Amino acid sequence: MTELRNMDSGIAITSFVSLKEKQEVIRTIHKTLDGRQLISRYGFPAVSYELTVYVKDDGRQALLSAEDDLSLLKVTTRDKTYFGRIIKLSDFERISQEYFKSKVTLAKEVDV
Repeated sequence: MTELRNMDSGIAITSFVSLKEKQEVIRTIHKTLDGRQLISRYGFPAVSYELTVYVKDDGRQALLSAEDDLSLLKVTTRDKTYFGRIIKLSDFERISQEYFKSKVTLAKEVDV
């Protein structure tokens, strides 16, 4: 069972969530005089989670509040648990009489 939960308030936002893990690496590429490329990487990779969520109006309000308060969110999938804070929340698209769809990006908070 999947679930998106606000850990600060204890509110379960939705059980309709999909998650994709992303990684960004800071690197520079230099070209040497003989035409080869030299790649330099800086720091550790920044990990984020791309979510697609389907929520009712109360879930929409809970996401807006979580973004405003920088609340810690927990995403539980069948086999793993992820924690993060909202760094991007797309506009809500109405997909039915009572459900909205949104894309949410969470910055990775802790390893579990």
